[in-house]
Amino acid sequence: MTKILIVDDSTTVRKLLIHTLKPKHYVCIEACDGFDALEKLALNPDIKLIISDLNMPNMDGIELIGNIRQNPQYRDLPIIMLTTEGSQDNRRLAFDAGANLYLVKPSPAHIILFKVQSLLEADS
Repeated sequence: MTKILIVDDSTTVRKLLIHTLKPKHYVCIEACDGFDALEKLALNPDIKLIISDLNMPNMDGIELIGNIRQNPQYRDLPIIMLTTEGSQDNRRLAFDAGANLYLVKPSPAHIILFKVQSLLEADS
């Protein structure tokens, strides 16, 4: 089963993403911020994709991506930034840090699912 790490400080957003991904038999692991995400990633090195929010306490999504990309093991791990921030500056920061995709909330479930499947297929 394919593991996906969902990183968002909003429990509701995490639950909505799980609801979107579970029918396709993805195993969803939840993290509430960047620090929690790094810990979950260390405990689950077989995670195949990350969906992360931008604005979170303790460690935001940009810093999280930067930390992940520093580890050669995760240099090619697909990462989707899913955030309410639609500015070009934030988009550029995310891509510069190493995000593969940048989606603005609310994104329709079918779009999220399509993007997840596309990135996972491209990675295999």
